[in-house]
Amino acid sequence: MKADRMANPQTLIADRISAAMSSMTKSEKRTARVLLAKYPALGLESVTAFAEQAEVSAPTVLRFITKLGFAGYPDFRRALREEIDESRKFPLTRPRPETQDARTDFGNELLQVVRSTLSELDAEVVELVIELFADERRSINVLGGDLTTTVARHLLYHLRKMRRSVFELPATIQERADRIIDLGKKDIVVLFDIRRYQSDVVATAQIAAQRGCAIVLFTDQWMSQASEVATHVFRANVETSSPWDSLLGLNAIVETIALALDRRLWSVVRPRLEAVERYRLNLLNEEQESPSTDKDR
Repeated sequence: MKADRMANPQTLIADRISAAMSSMTKSEKRTARVLLAKYPALGLESVTAFAEQAEVSAPTVLRFITKLGFAGYPDFRRALREEIDESRKFPLTRPRPETQDARTDFGNELLQVVRSTLSELDAEVVELVIELFADERRSINVLGGDLTTTVARHLLYHLRKMRRSVFELPATIQERADRIIDLGKKDIVVLFDIRRYQSDVVATAQIAAQRGCAIVLFTDQWMSQASEVATHVFRANVETSSPWDSLLGLNAIVETIALALDRRLWSVVRPRLEAVERYRLNLLNEEQESPSTDKDR
């Protein structure tokens, strides 16, 4: 399956990297990691500039490009520019697909969104993020975009059930600035940014990185510019035949992380959840009793 993706000229460069990673040398893997961290900007640089930033030789960069299935560096840069152009297309303005059976054809597409996203999920990155999220000395600050707010709040729900000091970064710019000024090296900023990337989300990532925060980015297959400063990046497939990008891949990553964190922290999470449930019932009882109390008065 991976070989087929490598042969397909429409395959995303980040997917080609994932498919070829096992056959790369240590230097080539370093080149891959630096490219993904500074994607796509680094790939548009000259071979010499690319090599300098990756701290490898120019021949290593060229070998790396060859392993991705490109005939040479010009072909690689051409493919990268085409990817960038594709990512800038607004799916809502595209022609609508022909009539299809929503229960089968489109259902299969949605299943593939989840499968392809999870198949590319890096277990090592998941483990590193779990380490961050499990550290209660750090606050976690979550920000979703226009389309991704629901997924961001899904992550917030799980994190708040499992640990303290979890916050939603405000949508309004002034309130967000007031919050960011208090963040520092012991804090985590979690951002969601998919195509039609939001400049305020990218700027939030840049400022938080300057303040020393750990940045965890959830993005799509084309990767938000915020990836250039992110500590860890999760890429989800968002594209189907629908003009509306799918959030199922992002949700699948969030739920995978929630499950892994629950397993890691269960001894702490269980008494916390039991206490939360007691408080919830107490609050409900107080709410139900308060009208009769007022009547007695």
